Amino acid sequence: MEPRRRHPLTMAAGQVLGVMVIALGIAALFNSAAMVRAGESMKRGNTRDIVLSIARPLDDFAGAVGFHLPRDGLDKAFSQQSKTGRSRLEGGSTAILRANKRKQRRQGFFQPTRQHEVNLFVTGDSEAQFVGEVLTDMLPSDLFDVSVVARNATGLTNPEFFNWEINARQEIAARHPDAVVMVIGGNDGFNVAVNGQLYGPDTPQWQLEYARRTAVVMQDLGSNGTRPVYWVPPPTARDTEFNKIFASQNKAVEQAARAVPGARYVDIYSTLNHGRYSDVLKIDGDKVLARQADGIHFSRAGAVAPARLIFRAMAKDYEALRDASN
Repeated sequence: MEPRRRHPLTMAAGQVLGVMVIALGIAALFNSAAMVRAGESMKRGNTRDIVLSIARPLDDFAGAVGFHLPRDGLDKAFSQQSKTGRSRLEGGSTAILRANKRKQRRQGFFQPTRQHEVNLFVTGDSEAQFVGEVLTDMLPSDLFDVSVVARNATGLTNPEFFNWEINARQEIAARHPDAVVMVIGGNDGFNVAVNGQLYGPDTPQWQLEYARRTAVVMQDLGSNGTRPVYWVPPPTARDTEFNKIFASQNKAVEQAARAVPGARYVDIYSTLNHGRYSDVLKIDGDKVLARQADGIHFSRAGAVAPARLIFRAMAKDYEALRDASN
């Protein structure tokens, strides 16, 4: 009796391709909302138009037949909240930027003790990760309990993708921090709409609107002055166009911080290397490769420089840090 032949566990190239296409199609239907958000996060142009022309009808179909339900169920099961929606971030009055009498005197905040630590929340875009980690190492661990949550690829100029006002409210309600460090701005080069008119980052209208949006999120992170918010916009960049945008952002954040109680503008743009971009910084007498390849993000070693400036800003509010900041 001849032994039973085994069928080879192989598939023709065409079959493999077909299975992959089907799998990708199913995956796209189950996560079509993410495709729409990814398209909306792109800069305006042909690529964005093409992605959205595919993603939006796909998302409409997925919603109609219930493909969103498994993802929504998982989000609820793991307590994931939506990060998009209408809010003040997308439109509002610049009256929020008016001088505030509460800013005329230095506010006092809860001081840490070994029995009651300050709960510090460090957040922002990807730049917040290394800066937050280094700051954690600098702060006395018996006085400060630090949490670092970086939201990669986010900013204030694209709330359709990620709305920082909504996220700020959610984070504060969930964490109840005593202080917040916000490191953000590297992704904010998108046009902004003001009263139906689009403005680019090279216009004064963009800078004013960015200041307004910053003030909105500052208010929510600080609960209107209940806690200090140390806002850290980007440093200088290697690319001249990015550098101009970051300069405008820093002016906007400085304006917002003057108006919002509890807000502190931490300037790492004009202070580090006297406002001149360099891949290398001198830290503790040693030359350190301070930036990553993109010419924007700090390296882990380079993050010491901005973290020290944040530490000094915090020392003005927390007596326990003053001797170490000198």
